[in-house]
Amino acid sequence: MTNVVGFDSRASIGRQAREWLIRLDGDSPLSHDETEALREWLNRSPLHREELTRLAKFWNSANVLTELAVPLERAVDARHGHQRTRLVALAASVMIASVIAGVWWWTQKSILAANGTYGTAIGRQQAISLPDGSSIQLNTDSQVEVSYSSTVRKIRLLRGEALFAVAHDASKPFDVYAADGIVRAVGTAFAVRLAGADVNVTVTTGTVEVSQVTRETSIPTAEAGHHPDTRRALARVTAGQMVNLHAKSSDVAVRELPDPELQRRMAWHEGYLVFNGEPLMTMVEEVNRYSPVTLRIADPKLASLAVGGRFRIGDLDAVLDALHENFAIRSVREDDRHILLEPAPPR
Repeated sequence: MTNVVGFDSRASIGRQAREWLIRLDGDSPLSHDETEALREWLNRSPLHREELTRLAKFWNSANVLTELAVPLERAVDARHGHQRTRLVALAASVMIASVIAGVWWWTQKSILAANGTYGTAIGRQQAISLPDGSSIQLNTDSQVEVSYSSTVRKIRLLRGEALFAVAHDASKPFDVYAADGIVRAVGTAFAVRLAGADVNVTVTTGTVEVSQVTRETSIPTAEAGHHPDTRRALARVTAGQMVNLHAKSSDVAVRELPDPELQRRMAWHEGYLVFNGEPLMTMVEEVNRYSPVTLRIADPKLASLAVGGRFRIGDLDAVLDALHENFAIRSVREDDRHILLEPAPPR
């Protein structure tokens, strides 16, 4: 499947921002649908909010006033000449204040609405849109805590795995905390997986800086504001690379990932699990993450058997059928929550 994403040009964004300014200045308040449309437009890209704020700040400059004051002029008697001009300028000045206040209100409301804790159940995934245009996709049985403010972008991965697509904003680095690790990005995409106290970072786009907390450090919240973290820089990880951080160890090794392996590791983002010669034990551990039914290997000799296949997440029957047909492994249901894997008898 091909996903086509369109990006508005600067001229188009400017035109849309001017249209919103005029609607905000209308005699009637925005309807519910218009309010939701404005929220969506502001959250779609940081450029939208920047352009709306920029136009509001410079509302009474000659060019912008000429373009935007027309609806106001229509409401003023054309016979009053200079008085009309003064009234238009006054109305525009009033609108500057109201629009800036409105943009600030929308921004703060959006930020506050995004803050909090998000989680998924076993076998579920969730996409989270953040107020700056960034996004998080939570994998199965995962949980994150979001803490945004006008100066801080902090995420704590409490459990599981998440893919982060970060909107560029050099003034506000995007920090993801997981166990003793901190991953910092400005504009990039990367996945972080937390397994106990170990952290795995895989970068698909751009570059991230991986650090380690050197002492107990509280995660700043939007209310508490920003303060420096005590951290030790460990590595810079770029697109197509991964790194593992082990608990209480500063020894890390950045590893290059061939495209097939990178795609396999990130297949969960598209709703699939892909295996290509991994041991059966690895496959079982991964499948168990996505299902309330636990697979267990009966014969230890099977644990190292190389297996492969592509399976849609949650389709446990397809996994069991493939193991039986291709690898001579049968499944025996012990109860509703447990399945035993053992060698199939000779045919």
